[in-house]
Order: sequence, then structure tokens, then C-alpha cells
Amino acid sequence: MIVALVVGPIAGMVYILKTPGLFASSIPAALRASGPSYCSFTGMLSGFAAGAAIMGGFSWFFGYLGGQPQLSIRFMAIKNPVEARRARNIGIAWTVLAYLGALAIGWIGIAIFGPKGLEDPEVVMPLVMFRVFPDIIAAILVTGAIAAIMSTADSLLVLSSTELSENLIKQFGGRAGKMNGLARSRITTAALAAIALVLAYLFPSKVIYTIVGFVWAGIGGTFSVVILLTLFWKRYHGRAVLCTIVGGLLFTIVWQGAGMEPILSARVATFGFSMLTAVVATVVLPRA
Repeated sequence: MIVALVVGPIAGMVYILKTPGLFASSIPAALRASGPSYCSFTGMLSGFAAGAAIMGGFSWFFGYLGGQPQLSIRFMAIKNPVEARRARNIGIAWTVLAYLGALAIGWIGIAIFGPKGLEDPEVVMPLVMFRVFPDIIAAILVTGAIAAIMSTADSLLVLSSTELSENLIKQFGGRAGKMNGLARSRITTAALAAIALVLAYLFPSKVIYTIVGFVWAGIGGTFSVVILLTLFWKRYHGRAVLCTIVGGLLFTIVWQGAGMEPILSARVATFGFSMLTAVVATVVLPRA
């Protein structure tokens, strides 16, 4: 993945400089030719709308405060401060390279295809790779990106199956709960994977960004509050945790269903609502 995001932009910039007949011969020229909104951080918005747009982009940050269980598990595996510093340095370097590379590939896609040259902008990365590189090399680079996606997907699948198997089925599953732990986990994982495949087939969607943002709000924003308050507020207790999780998930659904997303990102609103719910529930409800 990181190789694709480093090598791809370099080769792409060389390609657009040396290939005539494209929409533009450089990234700055492509952005200028696409219109003023492509050269603005806020899409030419101003006032409250501009602030909401900036906050919407920044709001992905909230999910990284503990709302991604597959990341929290890796944090928990750190053994000492030396490993923590090493992880910090690697994480920052990877993030800078990955985000700059992803942005550059998108800009190169505009230079090659134009701002309206793609029916689905979410496939710009593989299209740019196959345009810039020979098919074999492009396939390897795209496969690297798919591998990174699958890594996250399988982490979430294993995490979900473990939570379901150990915390629900084992406790309340009757005969299923008394099965061998490994067998129960395998069956649960296979069942969740099958359900996910069926749902993906029955309800296909191309709006990956929207779906990820929806999950990031309902789960990331909610569990970030739970993790933060668990670590830094001793009064926070189990009943308040349950109220926070249920309230955050329901709030995200209502917010999205009411069409409030264009006004303020659900990632921001859910984090704020979950924090308020957590504080109120902690103060009002007694410990179990």
C-alpha cells in the first residue's frame, strides 16, 4: 500500500508532464482548469458553512481517539515506552506519506481524466495506476492497496466474531455457549462473513466514503468517548458506558435519517452527543 502511494504519484507526475493531450500537464494546472472550488479548502464556502466543512474533514480525527477497536488492540500490545516511541514515529511517517500520496493520486487523476472524467471517483487509484504503469506492475500496486483494505476488514471480522463468541454466545448461548472455544469462534467468524457477503450482494453500494463515514460516526465517535473517559475519569462506570454506546449509535441513525449530515457531519455531532450522554449518565445513574 505505502509503495503504491509513494511510487504512484512520482510516476504519475512524470506521466502527465510527458504525455500530450491530457486535461492538464501538471497538478496546479489541473486544479486551476477545474475551477476555483478545486483550489479552495472549503469548496468556495464561507462563514458557518466553511467552518462546518472544515470541521467535517477534521472530524475523522475523533475516531482515532479509541474508537477503532482493531487499533486499540495494537496499542494494548505495546510493552514499554521505547516501543511506544517507535510506534509513534513509524505511525506519523506512514500517515504523512500515505495521505500526501493519496491526495496526489487524486490530483493526478484530475490531470489525466478531468474533473468530470470519472463516473465513480472512488476508483481513481486503480485507473491512474493502469494508465501510468504497465499492466503487470499496476496490478501488483493495486493488489497492495486491496491487501491493506482486506487487512482492516479481516481485523474487524475477527474482532467482531470474538466479541460475539466470548461476550454473548458464551455467556447467554446455552448449549452453543458450552462448545469448545476455538470451534465456537470459528463458527461465529464463518457465520458473520457469510452474513456480510449476503448483505453486500443484496444491497450493493458504490458510496464507500459515505458508508465508512457513517460507521466512523456511529462506532468510532461513540467508542472514542468510552475509551477516553474510562482512561481519564474515575467516576465513569459501566451503566454510563452502556448509555453512551446505545445513545451514540441511535443518535447517528437519527442524525443521518433526518438529513442533517450536509449541515454538520455526524462524526462531529455523534462525538459531542456521546460525550454529553456519558457525562449526564455518570452523574445521574448510580454504579451497578
